[in-house]
Amino acid sequence: MTWRRTTGALVPAAALTLTLLAGLTAPPAPAAAPDPTQPDPTQPDPTQPDLTTGTGGAPPWSSGGTTPAAARPFGMVQLGPDTTSDAAGGTPSATASGYAAGDTHVRGFSPTHLSGAGCRAFGDVPVLPWTGALPADTATATLGLDRASERAGPGWYRARLAGGVRVSLAADDRSGLAAYRFPHGARPWLLVQADGSLAGTRSTRVRLPSRREVVVRATSGGFCGTPTTYDVHVRLRLDRPAVEVRRRAGGVALRFDLAAGRTVRAQVAVSFVDAAGARRNLEADAPGWSVPRLRAEAERAWAGELGRVRATGGTAEQRTTLRTALYHVLLHPTTVSDADGRYPGFDGRVHRVASGHRRYTAATAWDAYRTHTPLLAWLRPDVASDLVASLLAAAREGGWLPRWPLVAQDTLVMSGDSAAPLVAAAHAFGARSYDVHALVGRLLRQARVTTPARPDLATYLALGWVPGDASTSLEHAVDDFAVSRLAAAVGRDRDAADLGARSTWWRHLLDPARRVLAPRAADGSFPPPGWDPTACCAGFQEGTAAQYTWFVPHDMAGLLAALGTREEVLARLDDFHTRLDAGAGAHAWLGNQPSLLTPWAPLWLGEPARSQDVVARALAELWRPGPAGLPGNDDLGGLSAWYVWAALGLQPLVPGTDVTALGRPLFTEVVVRPRGGAATRLVRRGEGRHVAGVTVDGRSHGSSWLRMGPTRPGTVVVATTDAERPAWGTGPGDVPPSFGDAGSGLTAR
Repeated sequence: MTWRRTTGALVPAAALTLTLLAGLTAPPAPAAAPDPTQPDPTQPDPTQPDLTTGTGGAPPWSSGGTTPAAARPFGMVQLGPDTTSDAAGGTPSATASGYAAGDTHVRGFSPTHLSGAGCRAFGDVPVLPWTGALPADTATATLGLDRASERAGPGWYRARLAGGVRVSLAADDRSGLAAYRFPHGARPWLLVQADGSLAGTRSTRVRLPSRREVVVRATSGGFCGTPTTYDVHVRLRLDRPAVEVRRRAGGVALRFDLAAGRTVRAQVAVSFVDAAGARRNLEADAPGWSVPRLRAEAERAWAGELGRVRATGGTAEQRTTLRTALYHVLLHPTTVSDADGRYPGFDGRVHRVASGHRRYTAATAWDAYRTHTPLLAWLRPDVASDLVASLLAAAREGGWLPRWPLVAQDTLVMSGDSAAPLVAAAHAFGARSYDVHALVGRLLRQARVTTPARPDLATYLALGWVPGDASTSLEHAVDDFAVSRLAAAVGRDRDAADLGARSTWWRHLLDPARRVLAPRAADGSFPPPGWDPTACCAGFQEGTAAQYTWFVPHDMAGLLAALGTREEVLARLDDFHTRLDAGAGAHAWLGNQPSLLTPWAPLWLGEPARSQDVVARALAELWRPGPAGLPGNDDLGGLSAWYVWAALGLQPLVPGTDVTALGRPLFTEVVVRPRGGAATRLVRRGEGRHVAGVTVDGRSHGSSWLRMGPTRPGTVVVATTDAERPAWGTGPGDVPPSFGDAGSGLTAR
């Protein structure tokens, strides 16, 4: 969305943006019959995403960590600003993305970014336009950013810098275009900062094949403090030769003659293989030299993708929030294969993906399996299938399915073998174009043989829990359940039963005295008297015992029954949800993954109205347009996906299955058109707060859940009422399934 600055904040300049979009839309091809199941990019939704959303807040937990960089859906390049408030030293922004709404200066404009990650990565080879005498240290140079001038939208960005330099950026798939317009009488330079990666640069090599080209190889890494590295190759191609070249520490400075024009344009391409790959990517994209033209192409590409979810009704703010959330969902995973199919493998070798497919990276499995992957598999099953194939290829090359791959290494960030529920979610929601038998074989091996994916497996198998680590133990129960579902899908029933039985081991963590899930020592003892279950974070990954006690998504009925009587558990849930984004403590933390399912826990107790009230509060209070519009790290679209599902009146409930909560849609009608599949209409009738009745494809539907896998319905109609507790969804047979019979391991309650 176009931005303008008022009272210190970026807000949409909607009227101007809509006029521009209308003028840039290509006319329909007269010979082609329209496909009613596909979005029509010639009819763009007038609601545009607000790219400021999530760029504010205090790192690390209260910042969305997003970036307004110019990007294409799932593209290799996110070309955008790297900001700082350290004008003298140029220290990267405190946010992981390298951009923060409150920063005052720019370090440069780099072609690689991650949106919403919890730790710094990418931001490789920033380029900073400069006027006048060169600074003593170009590596730490910064320029003031005129926030009032900032504008950004899907695929483009522009701003004015101190000294009057204007920057315009637009993105292609594996390349982009930057235009730097200098003021009259300036002495213009471009500072190519080869060692400017956000997480630090281990080594660089800079070559100048001519005065119109700069080729940089940079080695960076260290994501979240891990010892991982990656190589990135960035090629700059200029529309005119530099008249002076100066080698500087960590980069190169190029001076230009204003007599040839005030605007210097630079095409920029990326490859994670080699410099030749960056050149071929540039040639394949052919971004040209016109930022307006490339911007128009990017906007059309985004119009098609964002058009997969069309909402009617609701407020303007709600429609903007939905559109923005969908935009963030479709940024990742990130393409890592070149235009010719080559990509860096986990074995240190170069491989080639089959024509028509891509290798993807930046799959944050612990964050993605809950919300992002199911939505991706619904909207873009081709991308989700290629993502699963990418993880399977990594296992063949490196030995296991990675849980947090970055380029060609597993950072092993977060707990559990989270690739298992990620690929199971993709399969359950309809992304199935890969070798599922090979996939199951790999996952079964990871569940039985110690690998870096489960380094604590031997102890876990011996005891039934990981000593002192409750959250990893709980994740392993989810992992085992997810593998059991995939094994059952390919007819490996004995394996399914074995892993299903292991998925009940969460019960080993149930402290009967406190009625919480607690860390357990190797001797079987629970924490001593005085232990505080609301304290962070001993034994738990980014959370507390009070929060993780609700985290048994595959056996919620069993969990809730173990925590007390129905009335006691409902009272505990009510108290837990008195605060929805409390951070690590006694209450819900919807800005982080372990609490994302708890608003739907009342469904298993026959109390859908309670669930609808909590979800409605979360939608109204925690997500909105603007810098503070996300309750926590977006985690490459994970929190944004939660909003999309909830706004549709849905939410994935049981990892590894297509079991989906059914609630009150935020909009009067939403049409979802996945790629290559039939459309689904979600219709809300009435303005009441609670669901009074549902029909699915014309038939009455009394359950508070439905299946949203490959056989998902065409039309779901939800009637609402103001009654405090309608009868819909309250019967014993109306609650979602729960899998927890220790006898078979796979009995749905």
